[in-house]
Amino acid sequence: MRRKSGGTAMRTQALVKLLWLGALAAAGLEPLSSVAWTDGPARPRAVVSVGPAAPEPLGLYPAHENHPTKKWTATLACQPCSYSLQHWACYHESHAPQAIALEGQIGMTSPCGANWYHNGFFNFSLDGEAGANYAVKAVRALDQGERGSCEFVWELPAAWVRVRFMVVPGKEPLFCSITSHPKSEHVPVLKVSLVAYPSGYFHQGQRVAVTAAGTYRTPARVDLDPAREWWVVFYDEKYDLGVEGGSGGAAGLTDPDLVGKAALNVGSYPLLWTVEAKPGGRELRFAFWNGLNRRNADLLPYMQPRFEPALADLRALDFRPLRYREEALEPLRREFEKLLAETTGPTAAQAAETYREAMARLEALRPRLQADAVDITAEEEYLATLDRLDALLWDLRMEWVFSD
Repeated sequence: MRRKSGGTAMRTQALVKLLWLGALAAAGLEPLSSVAWTDGPARPRAVVSVGPAAPEPLGLYPAHENHPTKKWTATLACQPCSYSLQHWACYHESHAPQAIALEGQIGMTSPCGANWYHNGFFNFSLDGEAGANYAVKAVRALDQGERGSCEFVWELPAAWVRVRFMVVPGKEPLFCSITSHPKSEHVPVLKVSLVAYPSGYFHQGQRVAVTAAGTYRTPARVDLDPAREWWVVFYDEKYDLGVEGGSGGAAGLTDPDLVGKAALNVGSYPLLWTVEAKPGGRELRFAFWNGLNRRNADLLPYMQPRFEPALADLRALDFRPLRYREEALEPLRREFEKLLAETTGPTAAQAAETYREAMARLEALRPRLQADAVDITAEEEYLATLDRLDALLWDLRMEWVFSD
């Protein structure tokens, strides 16, 4: 009877552990290394996925017929709004060792293919040299959980450039930071060019851009007052929401404290918003809205009360990845130590050795991540080591479930 009772107790204990593990999986628990963990009710969370570079033939593109291209995609998903981005470029041998982003550097493919250009709404230059003429060095996911972020990294002769995007559960916009990391004492002029096709790709559109200081209609070229005109709402008067497939308008803002110059070029097809950092400035910040599904008459009343809170959110954000920080390792460390103490057998022993080696390697790499210079090799190794630890943790959880 004792043996039967003991076996029943073991099965009951295993069942309880399995239910606990199932609850974690059902909740979609993010990797513990991605976010500081606190006990309590489930919280809204963000999920980030970045696809590997995918080769695609270019087809009959003028002067680049059938050249090979590579495309990266990134999705930042949360409520109330998710966004998808892409970068693609021509990698023909005639461009080596660089590549050419023929349509723009970063495109926004959802929540709406119109408005912010899906093939390349976000473009930058340093001292007038276009980043589109250089091969991207990294496209990768960073954080997920209490927020979701990814980054695109380029190396130009004058500086490294990071473009980071972020979503926060409960917030509508796609937040963005672009930062240059100069290679010398000279700080190149950082300029961002944002391309939009209000409501859709209509060649004879009647585009409109509205700022705090004015309304600008096709055709218009205007220098903006950075201190006052730090947000833009745009739409098409001819192609309102639902008119011949019109998607409705969209909006964006920038942090005026970082801006030296800004301008709008409102054409009948694309709309161009250019923003230049102050002299010596190394960063610009933005927030973007798309997929608003509102008619022109409702768009401005909807957006105006949202700009000030979004600007406050944008300024408060620290775009440095949570996963790079020492405190992010603490929840990972706590659970590993708990499971290793309660699990026996050769698998647990091997896991303990792998865990300690990985933690030591992370400690050695972290100073290279915290330096101002960009260290792509160290960053890739750090993130890959965290991913291996997250996978190891799930294996150890299963070993723990069926241990005595």
